[in-house]
Amino acid sequence: MYNSIDVPLFITIEDNALLKVKRILNRSNIYTNNPMIVTDKGVSSTFAEIVRKKLKIKKEMMIFIDQNTDEEVKRVEHSARKFKVDFIIGVGGGKALDISKLTSYRYGSYFISIPTLPSHDGIASPVASINVSGTRMSLNASMPVGIIVDIEVIKKAPLRFIYSGIMDLLSNISAIKDWKLSYEKGFEVRYNGFSRAIAYSSAENILNYDDSNVYSEDFLTVLLNGLVLSGIAMEIAGSSRPASGAEHNFSHAYDYLFPDNNLLHGEKVGIGHLLISYFRDKGEYKKLIECYSRYGIMKSFRKMKLSHEVLFNTFEYARTIRKERYSILNELDISEKNINKAVSDVLKLF
Repeated sequence: MYNSIDVPLFITIEDNALLKVKRILNRSNIYTNNPMIVTDKGVSSTFAEIVRKKLKIKKEMMIFIDQNTDEEVKRVEHSARKFKVDFIIGVGGGKALDISKLTSYRYGSYFISIPTLPSHDGIASPVASINVSGTRMSLNASMPVGIIVDIEVIKKAPLRFIYSGIMDLLSNISAIKDWKLSYEKGFEVRYNGFSRAIAYSSAENILNYDDSNVYSEDFLTVLLNGLVLSGIAMEIAGSSRPASGAEHNFSHAYDYLFPDNNLLHGEKVGIGHLLISYFRDKGEYKKLIECYSRYGIMKSFRKMKLSHEVLFNTFEYARTIRKERYSILNELDISEKNINKAVSDVLKLF
C-alpha cells in the first residue's frame, strides 16, 4: 500500500541561481504563462526584481506583503484571481513564502519557493505559519513544485538567521522522539520510518558537522538541503510531526504569552529544545550544548537578555497547550522547583 505525496519536481541550490532562473525552470520542464511574484518590501525585493526581469514578468504582477496575516493572504489571493495566474513565486523569508504557499493552496495554482534566508524549514514544507485574528496558526499549504536557492544570496543573510535555521533543523531530533512516543501511546495512527529517517539524518548532519564556519558554501549547502528535506519529511508523514514536537510547543507558548516578541522562530525552538532535552535526555542535552557552542549560538543567546521569569512562564504554559499533540510534556512529572533549576542551568550556558 502506497501513500500519494507531493514532492518538488526540482531542487536547485547553486551559485548565482537567480541569474539562471529561466534556464533552471526550462531544464525542469517548467513553463509559466502568467506567473506572479510575492515578496516583502525589504532586501528580498531586490532579489525578487532580478527574478521578475529574468522571467519578463510585468511590474504589476509583483505583490509586496507586510505581515503574515490571513488578511494579507486574502489580498494576495484576490490579485491571483484577478490576474488569473498559473504560478505563484515566493521570493523572500518566512512571511513571503508562507503567504505564497497558502495563497497557492487556496487559489489552486503552482508554487515555486525562492528563499532568501535559511532561517527555518518552511522553505519546502506543506505548512504555513499565519496570524489569524491575532493568533499564530499552522495551516495546510501547498508544497512547492520547485525550489531555487542562490548560495550567493544566502551568504548575505545575517548570522542570526543562519543560527535560526540550524536550531529549527536540530529540533527534528526532539520532534521525532515525541512522534514515536505519541505513536507508542496510541495517540498517533502513523509513524513513518522513511519520513523519520529523512528528518533525523538531516538534523544529524548539522549536529555532527565538524567546521564552525557557518558561511562556508559547503555548510550552507548542507543546511539548506537539510531544511528542504525536513519539509519533504513532513509531506511524507502527512503532518508536521517529524519536525515539530514539545520544543515547538515552547515556541507557540512564547508567541502566545509575548505576541510582540522579536525572537525568530528557530531561536524560540532552540531554547525550547534545550529545556526539553534537559528533562528527557541528558546525552542529547550535552550534544546540543556542544553543537550550539561550536557554531557560536550560545553567544547570540547572551545578546537576547532572556529573563528567568519569561522562560519559566513559557515552559509552564507550554505544558498546558496542544494536549492532543502528545509529547514528553504530557508525561513530565516535575515541580516548579525542577523547572526553576532547569531554567537557571540553561541560562548559565548563555
